[in-house]
Amino acid sequence: MSHSFTKRNSLLALAMCVALSGCGGSADRPPLSPVSGTVMYNGNPIAGATVSFWAEKAPRPATGITDNEGKFKLSMFEPNDGAMTGENVITVTKQDVPAAPSNTDMTAMLNDPSKMTSMMAKENTKKKDSSAKPEVPSKYAERNSTPLKETVNSSGSNEFLLQLSGE
Repeated sequence: MSHSFTKRNSLLALAMCVALSGCGGSADRPPLSPVSGTVMYNGNPIAGATVSFWAEKAPRPATGITDNEGKFKLSMFEPNDGAMTGENVITVTKQDVPAAPSNTDMTAMLNDPSKMTSMMAKENTKKKDSSAKPEVPSKYAERNSTPLKETVNSSGSNEFLLQLSGE
């Protein structure tokens, strides 16, 4: 019985070591450097935009989301761990998310489905009448069309100002 207990403890210890080391471990990860910056469009900060740095041989992009001042920090594997060193192509996207209906509107719609149809028709009319331009031009959304490129250095500051301009 003691042999079985020791074997079970050894297996448990081995399983814990594997679990704590994670998948692949940090030895498999490419060299990263912290990256931060600001995204501006026509001189104004863009809030809620997704910024992605794409290194040529990266297993995935390093990404971050801008705050209300347009500031971001990149993460690839862990929060704020940065981007791969070397040249990176940069994409910037922003999803146009419509505002959620208020609780009063939701209650009215649940009690009377015809109000939902009416409200949706009003929203569609607003969208058609709106002359607002997209917050981020589409050329910045794709790796093959974005003009943005930066070199991430292994030492020193990697803080970038990304100036976007109209379509």
